[in-house]
Amino acid sequence: MLINKILLLAIISCSNLLPGSETENSKKHRSLLHQLNVDSGSTLNVQWNAATNTPELMTGRLTSPTKHSPGWISYAFLNKVKSLYGLKRVNEDMKIINIDNNDDPTYFKVYLQRLLFQKPVCGEQLVITIDRSGVVLRVEGSLHSDLEKKRLGRPMYPAVTQEKAIKIASTYVSLHSWKLASVQSCYLPAREGVPLIHMVTFNQMNDSITLKIHSLTGRLVE
Repeated sequence: MLINKILLLAIISCSNLLPGSETENSKKHRSLLHQLNVDSGSTLNVQWNAATNTPELMTGRLTSPTKHSPGWISYAFLNKVKSLYGLKRVNEDMKIINIDNNDDPTYFKVYLQRLLFQKPVCGEQLVITIDRSGVVLRVEGSLHSDLEKKRLGRPMYPAVTQEKAIKIASTYVSLHSWKLASVQSCYLPAREGVPLIHMVTFNQMNDSITLKIHSLTGRLVE
């Protein structure tokens, strides 16, 4: 248990410290994770994602038993740890898209989609596993932090519609063999400026291809 705690603090130190100094955020993260570890009975384990500077996996007995619903438990826990993920308003930033009973008598899985200005963030979801006594056991998934700040607090208003994006994407594939499957608009978190893009997916037999079209320029995003 002591080793887990030392490794946990080492992860935060290495991920958040500037050379020769400790940032305010890193102090808050260390304090929060220390308290989580205490509350969990020293069962907390964290894997930190260096690219997003947020957790990618947390396990342990992360909360106390409760009779509340899986959705309520998920939002309550995320509100407690929101600073670790760079979230501001959990109920607005994270949307429950599925609660899976999995036909298993021991746990629920709650799937949450990251939102930015009420639109999805590409590929950013959390999966929270909760046992039947209401204890959070596992939080899987990594989120890019401070996306609103990177967008300067402003949403991107598309000049290219989804219909136009489909036409643009169609020029890159042979419609004789590839058939349109879906189109979704989402913010691309790892791209500078966090642009809004249209993800156009085509299917062919058992294969698929997704093309990313910039919602302002109409250009293909590599």
